[in-house]
Amino acid sequence: MKLHNFIVHFGTGIIFIAFIVAIAFSKKEKPFYFKYILLFIILGFGVSLNTILNLHLKLGRNLIMFAIERALMLFQFFALGLFFSALLKKSIFSRKIKLLFYVSSIIGMILIPIAILANAFLYTQIATNLVLIIFCVFYFRDLLSTKPTLILIKSSAFWIVTGIFFVCCISFPIYSLQPFIANNQEYKSVSTQIFAISNMALIVMYLFIIKSYLCLKHPQNL
Repeated sequence: MKLHNFIVHFGTGIIFIAFIVAIAFSKKEKPFYFKYILLFIILGFGVSLNTILNLHLKLGRNLIMFAIERALMLFQFFALGLFFSALLKKSIFSRKIKLLFYVSSIIGMILIPIAILANAFLYTQIATNLVLIIFCVFYFRDLLSTKPTLILIKSSAFWIVTGIFFVCCISFPIYSLQPFIANNQEYKSVSTQIFAISNMALIVMYLFIIKSYLCLKHPQNL
C-alpha cells in the first residue's frame, strides 16, 4: 500500500510539471493537436486528485468517486481519439481511426453505467487501452511506410505516441489480469502492487509528453 500511495502522489507531481511545461509553451507555435494533449493533461490531473482524495478519505471502492474517475478517464480517451484523428488526418487509416473512435466512444459511454452497476471497475479501461494500441499501430505503420524525413528523437508526435503506446501495452494486460485476482483481504496487497505498475507506466508517459513539448524547439520535426 505504501508503494501505491507513493506512486500516486509522485505521479500527480509529474502530471503537474507536465501542465506547467504545457503552459510555458502555450504561446509557442505548434500543431493543432497539442490542444488535445493539454486537455488530456488537465483531465489526468483531475483523475490523480480524485484518487488522492479517495486514499486520504479511505473510501475504498466508493461508487461516486469511481463514477467521477471513469468519466474523467473517458474524456481522456476522447482527447486522445481527437489527437490521433488530427495527427493522422492525411493517413490512409484516417477513416478507420474516425470510425473506430466513434464506435469505441459510444461503447465506452455505455460501459460506464454497466461497470458501476455490476461493480466491474476495470472493464472500461481494458477496452480503451486496446483501441489506443490500435491507433498507435496505425501511426507507426504510417511512419514505417513513408520516406524517413523526421529526426525521431526531436519529433513531438513520436514521443507522445510512444508514451501512449508504452502505457497501454503495460496497462492492458494488468487491467485484464485484475478481475481474476480474488477480491478479498488476503490478495488485496498483491492486487494493489500489481496495479502500481500501471501507474508507473503512466508516469513514464507523462515524462514523454514533457519531452514532446521540449521538442517544440525544433519545429521542423513536429
